[in-house]
Amino acid sequence: MHLGQAAGGALLRRARGWCGGRPAGSAALVCASGAELAVLPLLGAPLAVLQPGVAVSAGFEVSVPLLLTGVVLLRYPQLHAVAGVAAVVLALLALLTCNIGGLLLGTALGVAGGCLAFSWVPPAAPGPSPG
Repeated sequence: MHLGQAAGGALLRRARGWCGGRPAGSAALVCASGAELAVLPLLGAPLAVLQPGVAVSAGFEVSVPLLLTGVVLLRYPQLHAVAGVAAVVLALLALLTCNIGGLLLGTALGVAGGCLAFSWVPPAAPGPSPG
């Protein structure tokens, strides 16, 4: 075994341990939703149904807090219920403000990530085995 493989294996174990105590999957979905909602207005009219002026700024006013909600899920996993509800509300608000919810993909990702975050259960602390 090479030194690089051993270091890579140790890094992978550390990453699994860090992600094991956080709602990483739901945070990834929420961040993907925010990124999709932020990028869509910048792509132009052929790919998005845009209203000039307010629609672009309203899109950023929903997508940036959605991105930050994903970061909160990773940084503060104890706030998973509050962040999950906030992600669902922001994703549903995107239907009204962000080009039909990012052509529905951003809303679907945000609602799925928010529901997963809300229902996430922190891992139990290891304790003495009964018996």
